[in-house]
Amino acid sequence: MSVVCDGRGGPDPFELAERDGAGCLAFLLGSAVVGIDARVSVGAAVRSCGFGNPAQRALRAMGVVVRPAPASAFVAIAAAHPELAKLYAPSLWCSGWTGALMRLPGACGGERMSFGRVYSPAILVPRALIDGGASGAFHEFCVSEGDGA
Repeated sequence: MSVVCDGRGGPDPFELAERDGAGCLAFLLGSAVVGIDARVSVGAAVRSCGFGNPAQRALRAMGVVVRPAPASAFVAIAAAHPELAKLYAPSLWCSGWTGALMRLPGACGGERMSFGRVYSPAILVPRALIDGGASGAFHEFCVSEGDGA
């Protein structure tokens, strides 16, 4: 069976996933933070990160940089990072999380920066899409995109 076609002549699922920024972000936010003892989702860690929060270093090492609000209106996500590649490997975003995240409203490309020991261009995702959680701006975006998440 071809990766490009599911045999039924339908659209390529990888191409559809690349257009699904909301789903890609939801997948990341629902994943566990790598490198800390407690099981904490990336979304919960991002929303609670402040100076001295132990999740800050673990998030950076996995390709996500959070600066305490209101210092930054964005969360930086690495465009290329081995930990994010592992995280997205079993998903349809295995080779396209960058394109999908760039489709989020207000997202933009950023400069190369340090994500732990990895330097990568950053994708800047508006913090409002994350901080609102299921009841905020991210939910409104998902509903407007037809995901109903």
